[in-house]
Amino acid sequence: MEAKLHLGPDRLAWDLQNQYGLQISSSTTKRVKRAILVSMYPRPAPAVWRFYERHHPHSLWHGDFFEKVTLTDENRTAYQLTLLDDYSRAYVYCDLLCEPTLNDTIRAMITAMRQYQTIPKGIVFDNGPQFKGALLSTFCANLGIRLIHTSVRHPQTNGKLERAFRDDRREYYEQFEQWIFEDLRAGLPAYIRYRNEVRGHYALGGKPARTRLQEQHWFALPSVLDRLERFARHPLGSTAGELNSCIRVLGRNGYMPNLRYRQQVFLTETLEGLEAQSEERRVYLLRNYRKFRQVPSWHRDELPFCFHFEEYSEGRCPRIAVAL
Repeated sequence: MEAKLHLGPDRLAWDLQNQYGLQISSSTTKRVKRAILVSMYPRPAPAVWRFYERHHPHSLWHGDFFEKVTLTDENRTAYQLTLLDDYSRAYVYCDLLCEPTLNDTIRAMITAMRQYQTIPKGIVFDNGPQFKGALLSTFCANLGIRLIHTSVRHPQTNGKLERAFRDDRREYYEQFEQWIFEDLRAGLPAYIRYRNEVRGHYALGGKPARTRLQEQHWFALPSVLDRLERFARHPLGSTAGELNSCIRVLGRNGYMPNLRYRQQVFLTETLEGLEAQSEERRVYLLRNYRKFRQVPSWHRDELPFCFHFEEYSEGRCPRIAVAL
């Protein structure tokens, strides 16, 4: 049988009967063949599932998108961006977006940190483009936040939030006859208050999430919380101005007022866009830089023919924030 494992159970039984006169059923040869194959090719060890829970609120946040909200009237998908506290199971941030970007992720973190007056020790994201990028890594590093990405093909890493999304679909979205973006987004804050303050959780023995949130004993300094946007700045190096008062940006000309030929320009990616500072300390801004940058290479023809930087003063431009 070891020499003829390529044969089926019936063929093996017939060969044993015709060659050696052994009366063996095909079910027996099938069982023996399976035992031989298992001994020759042992099965890999089963995956080790890791069960963990932090012991203090805001020690670890989980972030992800709930991507199964297909709008009825627009025939497109809306994305529920959620940040969940590991210890309390509370939603520290939740909002519905149509075209989320990496900047939306950072703004969500900033909103949650200001609301709860804290800075998390760590945050877990999956490997989606909205959760990976130099600007997010720089933001977390500047604030001392450990940025963790989930293990590939190991969904349990963010399992608490995946389970919460199943509850959201049943308890919130399925209560609407039609999924209209404005209606879903308008009712979301009331559902979050119910989920955090009333709804009991099995992991908490039936208690609501707020009972564990109240155990918070460390608060961030207001001077830090007031300038969180300044921690999201990633230097991109420098370039020189060309003859037509422009620099090259994403394969296009980026025009800047009063830029001289060969004048050094220092580039920095921020939440508001691409910031360019000249040697004369003049600052210019290209808004929607992250959106332009995420356009795939095979769709680069959709980019504007050229970019125009606007003269930028931090005092004139309001700080961008996302309200819960």
